[in-house]
Amino acid sequence: MEHEPRGCTSAALPTGPNAPRESRTPIPAPREGTYVTDATSTPECRHGPMTLHTGDQSPAQRFTGTWYTCTDPTCWSSVLYPSAELVADLEAQGRPAKAPLTITHTRTEGTLVSGSVKGDGAYELLRPFRFRASPSIGIYLRGSRDRRADLYLISQAADALREAGHQVTVEIDETQRRTFAEAEEDRADRAAGRAEYFGARAERFQTSSDAKWERGREITRGYAGEPVKVDHYSANRHMRDLERAHRLFGQSAQEQAEADRCADRAVTAEHYEQHRRNPGATLRRLERLQADRRRVERQQARTVEDAEAGKLTVEALVATLIRLDADHADLCDEIGDWERVIAQAEAEGVKLWGPGDFEPGDFVRSGSRLLEVLRVNKKTVTVPGGPEAGPIVSKANRRYSFNGKLPYDKVTGRVSAEEMRTLLSEEQEKAAQDGNTAAREQEQRNA
Repeated sequence: MEHEPRGCTSAALPTGPNAPRESRTPIPAPREGTYVTDATSTPECRHGPMTLHTGDQSPAQRFTGTWYTCTDPTCWSSVLYPSAELVADLEAQGRPAKAPLTITHTRTEGTLVSGSVKGDGAYELLRPFRFRASPSIGIYLRGSRDRRADLYLISQAADALREAGHQVTVEIDETQRRTFAEAEEDRADRAAGRAEYFGARAERFQTSSDAKWERGREITRGYAGEPVKVDHYSANRHMRDLERAHRLFGQSAQEQAEADRCADRAVTAEHYEQHRRNPGATLRRLERLQADRRRVERQQARTVEDAEAGKLTVEALVATLIRLDADHADLCDEIGDWERVIAQAEAEGVKLWGPGDFEPGDFVRSGSRLLEVLRVNKKTVTVPGGPEAGPIVSKANRRYSFNGKLPYDKVTGRVSAEEMRTLLSEEQEKAAQDGNTAAREQEQRNA
Protein backbone atom coordinates (compact mmCIF):
# COMPACT_ATOMS: atom_id res chain seq x y z
CA MET A 1 0.00 0.00 0.00
CA GLU A 2 1.25 3.46 -0.85
CA HIS A 3 0.56 7.02 0.20
CA GLU A 4 0.55 10.33 -1.60
CA PRO A 5 -0.51 13.68 -0.08
CA ARG A 6 -4.22 14.22 -0.51
CA GLY A 7 -5.50 16.07 -3.51
CA CYS A 8 -2.82 14.98 -5.99
CA THR A 9 -4.67 12.61 -8.32
CA SER A 10 -5.81 15.22 -10.79
CA ALA A 11 -3.27 16.13 -13.45
CA ALA A 12 -4.90 19.56 -13.76
CA LEU A 13 -3.90 20.68 -10.25
CA PRO A 14 -1.52 23.63 -10.61
CA THR A 15 0.05 23.33 -7.18
CA GLY A 16 1.61 19.85 -7.58
CA PRO A 17 1.55 16.86 -5.26
CA ASN A 18 3.93 18.41 -2.73
CA ALA A 19 2.09 21.72 -2.34
CA PRO A 20 0.68 22.73 1.08
CA ARG A 21 -2.85 21.53 1.79
CA GLU A 22 -4.23 25.02 2.02
CA SER A 23 -3.14 25.79 -1.58
CA ARG A 24 -4.75 22.73 -3.18
CA THR A 25 -8.04 22.84 -5.04
CA PRO A 26 -10.99 20.69 -3.97
CA ILE A 27 -11.29 17.19 -5.45
CA PRO A 28 -13.81 17.27 -8.31
CA ALA A 29 -16.77 14.92 -8.46
CA PRO A 30 -16.04 11.56 -10.20
CA ARG A 31 -16.96 11.06 -13.82
CA GLU A 32 -17.69 7.66 -15.20
CA GLY A 33 -14.76 6.05 -17.00
CA THR A 34 -12.12 8.44 -15.66
CA TYR A 35 -10.48 6.03 -13.19
CA VAL A 36 -9.87 2.33 -12.65
CA THR A 37 -10.39 0.23 -9.55
CA ASP A 38 -7.87 -2.54 -8.87
CA ALA A 39 -8.68 -2.96 -5.17
CA THR A 40 -10.55 -5.99 -3.90
CA SER A 41 -11.75 -4.25 -0.72
CA THR A 42 -12.05 -0.77 0.77
CA PRO A 43 -9.14 0.03 3.12
CA GLU A 44 -9.63 1.59 6.53
CA CYS A 45 -7.62 3.87 8.83
CA ARG A 46 -8.21 4.86 12.43
CA HIS A 47 -10.99 7.26 11.32
CA GLY A 48 -12.95 4.60 9.49
CA PRO A 49 -13.34 3.44 5.87
CA MET A 50 -11.45 5.43 3.27
CA THR A 51 -13.02 6.88 0.15
CA LEU A 52 -11.99 6.31 -3.44
CA HIS A 53 -9.80 9.17 -4.69
CA THR A 54 -11.79 10.19 -7.76
CA GLY A 55 -11.63 12.87 -10.40
CA ASP A 56 -10.14 13.35 -13.83
CA GLN A 57 -6.94 11.30 -14.12
CA SER A 58 -4.22 11.33 -16.70
CA PRO A 59 -3.22 8.07 -18.41
CA ALA A 60 -0.13 7.92 -16.19
CA GLN A 61 -2.26 8.21 -13.04
CA ARG A 62 -4.67 5.53 -14.23
CA PHE A 63 -1.67 3.34 -15.01
CA THR A 64 -0.38 3.77 -11.41
CA GLY A 65 -3.42 2.21 -9.76
CA THR A 66 -6.25 3.07 -7.41
CA TRP A 67 -6.00 5.66 -4.63
CA TYR A 68 -8.01 5.73 -1.40
CA THR A 69 -7.90 8.62 1.08
CA CYS A 70 -9.27 9.21 4.57
CA THR A 71 -12.43 11.28 4.83
CA ASP A 72 -11.23 13.11 7.97
CA PRO A 73 -9.84 16.54 6.96
CA THR A 74 -7.16 16.34 9.67
CA CYS A 75 -5.78 13.00 8.47
CA TRP A 76 -3.20 12.70 5.71
CA SER A 77 -3.44 8.91 5.32
CA SER A 78 -3.99 7.44 1.89
CA VAL A 79 -3.45 4.05 0.22
CA LEU A 80 -2.46 3.05 -3.28
CA TYR A 81 -3.38 -0.32 -4.80
CA PRO A 82 -0.88 -0.67 -7.68
CA SER A 83 -2.38 -1.72 -10.96
CA ALA A 84 -1.46 -4.99 -12.64
CA GLU A 85 0.13 -2.99 -15.45
CA LEU A 86 2.40 -1.16 -12.98
CA VAL A 87 3.50 -4.39 -11.29
CA ALA A 88 4.18 -6.02 -14.65
CA ASP A 89 6.17 -2.99 -15.78
CA LEU A 90 8.30 -3.06 -12.62
CA GLU A 91 8.96 -6.76 -13.03
CA ALA A 92 9.93 -6.21 -16.67
CA GLN A 93 12.46 -3.60 -15.53
CA GLY A 94 13.92 -6.01 -13.02
CA ARG A 95 12.32 -4.12 -10.12
CA PRO A 96 9.60 -6.42 -8.78
CA ALA A 97 7.19 -5.01 -6.22
CA LYS A 98 8.81 -5.24 -2.79
CA ALA A 99 7.45 -5.63 0.72
CA PRO A 100 5.20 -2.72 1.76
CA LEU A 101 6.68 -0.01 3.98
CA THR A 102 4.89 2.39 6.32
CA ILE A 103 6.09 5.89 7.23
CA THR A 104 4.34 7.13 10.38
CA HIS A 105 4.67 10.41 12.24
CA THR A 106 3.40 11.53 15.62
CA ARG A 107 4.89 14.26 17.76
CA THR A 108 5.39 11.72 20.52
CA GLU A 109 7.41 9.18 18.53
CA GLY A 110 8.64 11.24 15.58
CA THR A 111 8.86 9.94 12.01
CA LEU A 112 9.43 6.17 11.83
CA VAL A 113 9.66 3.65 8.99
CA SER A 114 8.31 0.16 9.61
CA GLY A 115 8.28 -2.94 7.42
CA SER A 116 11.88 -2.73 6.31
CA VAL A 117 14.12 -5.79 6.62
CA LYS A 118 17.89 -6.01 6.40
CA GLY A 119 19.14 -6.01 2.83
CA ASP A 120 16.04 -4.58 1.13
CA GLY A 121 17.88 -1.33 0.35
CA ALA A 122 15.34 0.94 2.05
CA TYR A 123 17.82 2.48 4.48
CA GLU A 124 20.29 3.33 1.72
CA LEU A 125 17.49 5.10 -0.16
CA LEU A 126 16.39 7.04 2.92
CA ARG A 127 19.79 8.23 4.18
CA PRO A 128 19.96 11.26 1.82
CA PHE A 129 16.72 12.49 3.43
CA ARG A 130 18.20 12.61 6.98
CA PHE A 131 16.87 9.20 8.01
CA ARG A 132 19.02 7.16 10.38
CA ALA A 133 18.91 3.59 11.72
CA SER A 134 19.04 2.39 15.30
CA PRO A 135 18.93 -1.19 16.66
CA SER A 136 16.31 -0.22 19.23
CA ILE A 137 14.19 2.20 17.16
CA GLY A 138 14.65 1.09 13.57
CA ILE A 139 14.71 3.62 10.74
CA TYR A 140 13.76 7.12 11.91
CA LEU A 141 13.96 10.72 10.76
CA ARG A 142 16.56 12.51 12.80
CA GLY A 143 15.24 15.37 14.95
CA SER A 144 11.57 14.63 14.23
CA ARG A 145 10.34 13.98 17.78
CA ASP A 146 8.20 16.66 19.44
CA ARG A 147 8.00 18.55 16.14
CA ARG A 148 5.64 19.05 13.24
CA ALA A 149 5.92 16.48 10.45
CA ASP A 150 8.40 17.50 7.75
CA LEU A 151 6.08 16.89 4.81
CA TYR A 152 8.74 17.76 2.25
CA LEU A 153 11.27 15.18 3.49
CA ILE A 154 8.59 12.55 4.03
CA SER A 155 7.23 13.06 0.51
CA GLN A 156 10.71 12.93 -1.03
CA ALA A 157 11.56 9.76 0.91
CA ALA A 158 8.30 8.08 -0.11
CA ASP A 159 8.92 8.94 -3.77
CA ALA A 160 12.44 7.48 -3.60
CA LEU A 161 11.10 4.25 -2.11
CA ARG A 162 8.39 3.97 -4.76
CA GLU A 163 10.96 4.50 -7.51
CA ALA A 164 12.76 1.43 -6.13
CA GLY A 165 9.57 -0.65 -6.27
CA HIS A 166 8.39 -0.40 -2.65
CA GLN A 167 4.74 0.10 -1.76
CA VAL A 168 4.59 2.94 0.75
CA THR A 169 1.88 4.03 3.18
CA VAL A 170 2.23 7.36 5.01
CA GLU A 171 0.31 8.00 8.24
CA ILE A 172 0.59 11.41 9.93
CA ASP A 173 -1.15 12.31 13.18
CA GLU A 174 -0.24 15.72 14.61
CA THR A 175 -2.59 15.34 17.58
CA GLN A 176 -0.48 12.78 19.47
CA ARG A 177 1.99 14.73 21.59
CA ARG A 178 3.67 14.61 24.98
CA THR A 179 4.26 17.40 27.45
CA PHE A 180 7.53 19.29 27.40
CA ALA A 181 8.30 18.10 30.93
CA GLU A 182 8.03 14.48 29.78
CA ALA A 183 10.30 15.20 26.82
CA GLU A 184 12.86 16.91 29.07
CA GLU A 185 12.83 13.99 31.50
CA ASP A 186 13.39 11.60 28.60
CA ARG A 187 16.30 13.72 27.30
CA ALA A 188 17.88 13.82 30.76
CA ASP A 189 17.57 10.04 31.09
CA ARG A 190 19.18 9.53 27.70
CA ALA A 191 21.99 11.94 28.66
CA ALA A 192 22.62 9.91 31.81
CA GLY A 193 22.68 6.75 29.70
CA ARG A 194 25.20 8.33 27.32
CA ALA A 195 27.39 9.40 30.23
CA GLU A 196 27.41 5.87 31.62
CA TYR A 197 28.03 4.28 28.22
CA PHE A 198 30.87 6.58 27.18
CA GLY A 199 32.40 6.48 30.64
CA ALA A 200 32.60 2.68 30.55
CA ARG A 201 33.85 2.74 26.95
CA ALA A 202 36.57 5.27 27.83
CA GLU A 203 37.69 3.09 30.74
CA ARG A 204 37.93 0.00 28.53
CA PHE A 205 39.96 1.77 25.85
CA GLN A 206 42.21 3.39 28.45
CA THR A 207 42.95 0.04 30.07
CA SER A 208 43.67 -1.61 26.72
CA SER A 209 45.84 1.30 25.59
CA ASP A 210 47.91 1.25 28.76
CA ALA A 211 48.39 -2.54 28.52
CA LYS A 212 49.55 -2.41 24.90
CA TRP A 213 51.87 0.49 25.59
CA GLU A 214 53.44 -1.32 28.52
CA ARG A 215 53.78 -4.53 26.48
CA GLY A 216 55.58 -2.60 23.73
CA ARG A 217 57.87 -1.04 26.34
CA GLU A 218 58.72 -4.49 27.71
CA ILE A 219 59.68 -5.70 24.23
CA THR A 220 61.94 -2.74 23.50
CA ARG A 221 63.37 -2.60 27.02
CA GLY A 222 65.01 -5.99 26.50
CA TYR A 223 67.13 -4.63 23.67
CA ALA A 224 68.03 -1.38 25.49
CA GLY A 225 68.41 0.52 22.20
CA GLU A 226 70.75 -2.10 20.72
CA PRO A 227 70.82 -1.90 16.89
CA VAL A 228 69.91 -4.88 14.73
CA LYS A 229 72.93 -7.08 13.91
CA VAL A 230 72.19 -7.79 10.29
CA ASP A 231 74.64 -10.73 9.95
CA HIS A 232 73.77 -12.25 13.33
CA TYR A 233 71.42 -15.21 13.82
CA SER A 234 69.23 -13.03 16.14
CA ALA A 235 68.51 -10.43 13.42
CA ASN A 236 65.18 -11.91 12.27
CA ARG A 237 63.83 -12.20 15.81
CA HIS A 238 65.05 -8.70 16.61
CA MET A 239 63.22 -7.28 13.56
CA ARG A 240 60.04 -9.18 14.42
CA ASP A 241 60.10 -7.85 17.98
CA LEU A 242 60.61 -4.28 16.80
CA GLU A 243 57.75 -4.58 14.32
CA ARG A 244 55.51 -6.00 17.02
CA ALA A 245 56.42 -3.21 19.44
CA HIS A 246 55.78 -0.62 16.72
CA ARG A 247 52.36 -2.17 16.05
CA LEU A 248 51.50 -2.18 19.76
CA PHE A 249 52.52 1.46 20.14
CA GLY A 250 50.35 2.42 17.17
CA GLN A 251 47.34 0.52 18.52
CA SER A 252 47.90 2.07 21.93
CA ALA A 253 47.92 5.57 20.46
CA GLN A 254 44.70 4.94 18.51
CA GLU A 255 42.95 3.51 21.57
CA GLN A 256 44.18 6.41 23.69
CA ALA A 257 42.63 8.86 21.22
CA GLU A 258 39.33 6.96 21.37
CA ALA A 259 39.48 6.85 25.17
CA ASP A 260 39.98 10.62 25.29
CA ARG A 261 37.09 11.19 22.87
CA CYS A 262 34.74 8.98 24.90
CA ALA A 263 35.82 10.63 28.14
CA ASP A 264 35.02 14.06 26.69
CA ARG A 265 31.60 12.87 25.55
CA ALA A 266 30.94 11.36 28.98
CA VAL A 267 31.79 14.67 30.67
CA THR A 268 29.56 16.55 28.23
CA ALA A 269 26.66 14.18 28.92
CA GLU A 270 27.17 14.47 32.68
CA HIS A 271 26.90 18.25 32.50
CA TYR A 272 23.99 18.22 30.03
CA GLU A 273 21.38 19.20 32.59
CA GLN A 274 23.60 21.88 34.13
CA HIS A 275 24.34 23.54 30.80
CA ARG A 276 20.76 23.24 29.55
CA ARG A 277 19.34 24.91 32.67
CA ASN A 278 21.98 27.63 32.87
CA PRO A 279 20.09 30.88 33.60
CA GLY A 280 21.81 32.86 30.85
CA ALA A 281 21.20 30.20 28.21
CA THR A 282 17.63 29.76 29.45
CA LEU A 283 16.90 33.48 29.11
CA ARG A 284 18.19 33.48 25.52
CA ARG A 285 16.12 30.41 24.77
CA LEU A 286 13.01 32.01 26.27
CA GLU A 287 13.45 35.09 24.10
CA ARG A 288 13.62 32.93 20.97
CA LEU A 289 10.62 30.81 21.99
CA GLN A 290 8.50 33.86 22.76
CA ALA A 291 9.33 35.26 19.31
CA ASP A 292 8.27 31.92 17.77
CA ARG A 293 4.99 32.01 19.68
CA ARG A 294 4.23 35.51 18.43
CA ARG A 295 4.98 34.36 14.88
CA VAL A 296 2.56 31.42 15.20
CA GLU A 297 -0.14 33.72 16.62
CA ARG A 298 0.29 36.01 13.61
CA GLN A 299 -0.04 33.01 11.29
CA GLN A 300 -3.24 31.97 13.05
CA ALA A 301 -4.70 35.45 12.62
CA ARG A 302 -3.72 35.58 8.92
CA THR A 303 -5.25 32.15 8.32
CA VAL A 304 -8.59 33.25 9.77
CA GLU A 305 -8.46 36.47 7.72
CA ASP A 306 -7.77 34.51 4.52
CA ALA A 307 -10.69 32.18 5.25
CA GLU A 308 -13.03 35.14 5.84
CA ALA A 309 -11.87 36.63 2.54
CA GLY A 310 -12.65 33.38 0.73
CA LYS A 311 -9.01 32.55 -0.04
CA LEU A 312 -9.11 29.21 1.82
CA THR A 313 -11.48 26.28 1.69
CA VAL A 314 -13.02 24.92 4.88
CA GLU A 315 -10.81 21.82 4.64
CA ALA A 316 -7.64 23.91 4.27
CA LEU A 317 -8.72 26.19 7.13
CA VAL A 318 -9.29 23.25 9.51
CA ALA A 319 -6.02 21.54 8.59
CA THR A 320 -3.97 24.72 8.95
CA LEU A 321 -5.52 25.73 12.28
CA ILE A 322 -5.04 22.25 13.73
CA ARG A 323 -1.37 22.34 12.80
CA LEU A 324 -0.87 25.87 14.14
CA ASP A 325 -2.79 25.11 17.33
CA ALA A 326 -0.49 22.15 17.98
CA ASP A 327 2.57 24.36 17.43
CA HIS A 328 1.15 27.03 19.75
CA ALA A 329 0.37 24.49 22.48
CA ASP A 330 3.90 23.09 22.28
CA LEU A 331 5.45 26.55 22.52
CA CYS A 332 3.27 27.58 25.47
CA ASP A 333 4.12 24.36 27.28
CA GLU A 334 7.87 24.80 26.70
CA ILE A 335 7.85 28.50 27.63
CA GLY A 336 6.02 27.74 30.87
CA ASP A 337 8.58 25.08 31.81
CA TRP A 338 11.57 27.37 31.18
CA GLU A 339 9.91 30.20 33.10
CA ARG A 340 9.63 27.84 36.05
CA VAL A 341 13.37 27.12 35.71
CA ILE A 342 14.13 30.85 35.88
CA ALA A 343 11.84 31.31 38.89
CA GLN A 344 13.58 28.43 40.68
CA ALA A 345 17.02 29.91 39.92
CA GLU A 346 15.93 33.28 41.37
CA ALA A 347 14.57 31.53 44.46
CA GLU A 348 17.96 29.85 44.92
CA GLY A 349 19.72 33.23 44.88
CA VAL A 350 20.84 33.51 41.26
CA LYS A 351 20.99 37.16 40.21
CA LEU A 352 19.31 38.00 36.90
CA TRP A 353 20.52 41.38 35.73
CA GLY A 354 18.30 43.98 34.06
CA PRO A 355 18.21 47.66 33.09
CA GLY A 356 17.22 48.69 36.62
CA ASP A 357 20.56 47.43 38.00
CA PHE A 358 22.87 49.80 36.11
CA GLU A 359 23.54 53.47 35.53
CA PRO A 360 25.98 55.11 33.12
CA GLY A 361 29.41 55.12 34.77
CA ASP A 362 28.97 51.73 36.45
CA PHE A 363 31.07 48.76 35.39
CA VAL A 364 29.70 45.39 34.31
CA ARG A 365 31.58 42.16 34.69
CA SER A 366 31.63 39.89 31.67
CA GLY A 367 33.93 36.93 32.00
CA SER A 368 37.23 38.19 33.43
CA ARG A 369 36.79 41.83 32.33
CA LEU A 370 35.12 44.90 33.77
CA LEU A 371 33.55 47.20 31.16
CA GLU A 372 32.27 50.71 31.78
CA VAL A 373 28.56 51.24 31.11
CA LEU A 374 28.10 54.00 28.56
CA ARG A 375 24.33 53.67 28.14
CA VAL A 376 21.59 51.49 29.63
CA ASN A 377 19.17 49.94 27.13
CA LYS A 378 16.12 47.74 27.46
CA LYS A 379 17.88 44.47 26.58
CA THR A 380 21.58 45.44 26.58
CA VAL A 381 24.13 47.81 28.03
CA THR A 382 26.37 49.84 25.74
CA VAL A 383 30.07 49.34 26.56
CA PRO A 384 33.39 50.22 24.86
CA GLY A 385 33.81 48.02 21.79
CA GLY A 386 36.79 46.19 20.38
CA PRO A 387 39.00 43.28 21.47
CA GLU A 388 40.34 44.97 24.57
CA ALA A 389 42.93 42.86 26.38
CA GLY A 390 43.01 44.69 29.71
CA PRO A 391 41.01 43.59 32.75
CA ILE A 392 39.36 47.03 33.10
CA VAL A 393 38.10 48.96 30.05
CA SER A 394 36.72 52.47 30.50
CA LYS A 395 36.23 55.63 28.46
CA ALA A 396 39.60 56.85 29.69
CA ASN A 397 41.74 53.89 28.58
CA ARG A 398 39.76 52.49 25.64
CA ARG A 399 41.72 51.87 22.44
CA TYR A 400 38.80 51.73 19.98
CA SER A 401 36.31 54.45 19.16
CA PHE A 402 33.27 52.28 18.43
CA ASN A 403 30.90 50.85 21.03
CA GLY A 404 29.53 47.39 21.68
CA LYS A 405 26.35 46.03 23.25
CA LEU A 406 26.38 43.43 26.00
CA PRO A 407 23.13 41.47 26.64
CA TYR A 408 22.03 41.23 30.24
CA ASP A 409 22.08 37.42 30.12
CA LYS A 410 25.89 37.61 29.66
CA VAL A 411 26.46 39.93 32.62
CA THR A 412 27.97 38.17 35.65
CA GLY A 413 28.52 41.10 38.05
CA ARG A 414 28.41 44.83 38.72
CA VAL A 415 30.80 47.39 40.21
CA SER A 416 29.43 50.87 40.88
CA ALA A 417 31.29 53.97 39.75
CA GLU A 418 32.17 54.89 43.36
CA GLU A 419 33.46 51.39 44.11
CA MET A 420 35.53 51.46 40.93
CA ARG A 421 37.14 54.78 41.88
CA THR A 422 38.06 53.35 45.28
CA LEU A 423 39.42 50.19 43.66
CA LEU A 424 41.50 52.14 41.14
CA SER A 425 42.93 54.44 43.83
CA GLU A 426 43.92 51.43 45.96
CA GLU A 427 45.64 49.85 42.97
CA GLN A 428 47.49 53.11 42.22
CA GLU A 429 48.68 53.37 45.83
CA LYS A 430 49.81 49.75 45.75
CA ALA A 431 51.67 50.31 42.50
CA ALA A 432 53.34 53.39 43.92
CA GLN A 433 54.41 51.51 47.04
CA ASP A 434 55.77 48.65 44.94
CA GLY A 435 57.72 51.16 42.85
CA ASN A 436 59.21 52.82 45.93
CA THR A 437 60.18 49.45 47.38
CA ALA A 438 61.84 48.41 44.13
CA ALA A 439 63.74 51.75 43.99
CA ARG A 440 65.06 51.30 47.56
CA GLU A 441 66.16 47.76 46.81
CA GLN A 442 67.96 48.95 43.72
CA GLU A 443 69.73 51.71 45.68
CA GLN A 444 70.85 49.16 48.27
CA ARG A 445 72.24 46.89 45.56
CA ASN A 446 74.06 49.81 43.95
CA ALA A 447 75.55 50.83 47.29
